[in-house]
Amino acid sequence: MIQVCRRAHKSRRTARAIQSRSPEETERLGCELARAVPIPGVVFLCGSLGTGKTTLARGFARGFGLHNPALVHSPSFTIVNIYQGRCPIYHVDLYRLAGERDLSSIGLEDFLGQDGVTIIEWGERLGSYRDADLVVELEDSGGDTRIIRTKIEPKRARRN
Repeated sequence: MIQVCRRAHKSRRTARAIQSRSPEETERLGCELARAVPIPGVVFLCGSLGTGKTTLARGFARGFGLHNPALVHSPSFTIVNIYQGRCPIYHVDLYRLAGERDLSSIGLEDFLGQDGVTIIEWGERLGSYRDADLVVELEDSGGDTRIIRTKIEPKRARRN
């Protein structure tokens, strides 16, 4: 996992697959992966329902200095939750948004990559990873096991 963080500054895309066997491992992974994300930064979490996106977001929030990660919950109905760690942490859930009009109504561009860190569940609904520093795809492998694929996006990674 640490190799992903060390390779974040290279100009080419860096990808890695990691197996998590429990929600606790998934949360720890999020905390470790937070080191690969610049501030300001953007993280896309992609995957089906129940694959652990919010659990991973909780780990990211801990990695960005949130003292009480138990505060992190899915913003499915509120769309955006804001937490304060070492920087503002914007936790966004795009699951309930239907299209471009819904996306523009939440004002995502007001904070996406502006200050702090934006963690977007269902990031694939934006249609492009161009704004992401890190893309994480979660896949259910049965039981509590998940395959977690990380991709550090070169455009933003070069800015460090």
